This record gives sequence, C-alpha cells and structure tokens, in this order.
Amino acid sequence: ARRQGLMGRISMGQNEGMLLVYPTEQIIYRWMLNTHLPLDAGFFDRNMVLTGVVTMYPDGGRKIHASPGPAIYALEMNQGWFARHGIQAGARLFLPGPVRGE
Repeated sequence: ARRQGLMGRISMGQNEGMLLVYPTEQIIYRWMLNTHLPLDAGFFDRNMVLTGVVTMYPDGGRKIHASPGPAIYALEMNQGWFARHGIQAGARLFLPGPVRGE
C-alpha cells in the first residue's frame, strides 16, 4: 500500500489524504509515478512531531522526494493543505487509535 500511495487517483476531497506508516523511523522516499494530483507530504518522527513538508508535482516518477529527517509517518495531502491550515514543522500528529506499519 505504501508503494501504491495515491497512484491513479484523479481527484481527492479537500480534507482527504493518505497516511503512510513505516515500521521503523527512517528517511522516507516518495515519488509521483502515475500520480496525477500535486501533493504535499508531511513527515512525522516517532514522537509524532512534524519535521517538514515536501511539495511534489506529477512528473511521471522522475524525481525522488526525501523526508527532511528520519520519520515514521508520511501524510500525503492535496498541495497547499498544510499551509492553508497553518501546519508547520513542530506540529504534532494525533491519531484516533493505534496504527502500525509493516
């Protein structure tokens, strides 16, 4: 599911996105192969603190985007979502229940 991401999606609700969970904290790499929507990816460390946001444009998967530091969560949202909501590095991620990556 992490590899598939939002591939093939041609639309997404204004406040919809995809949370990717990794089994260990690491530098996370994302690409835009077969992804038609411009996205922002927010990367969160093991303490659920936002370390940074990377803007990604549809490019056929040519560019590999890396998290700015080790992360365990990547939250992919429509481009501009983090800025519109005033969410910046240091913000905390709160989840309604436990999640795990495999």
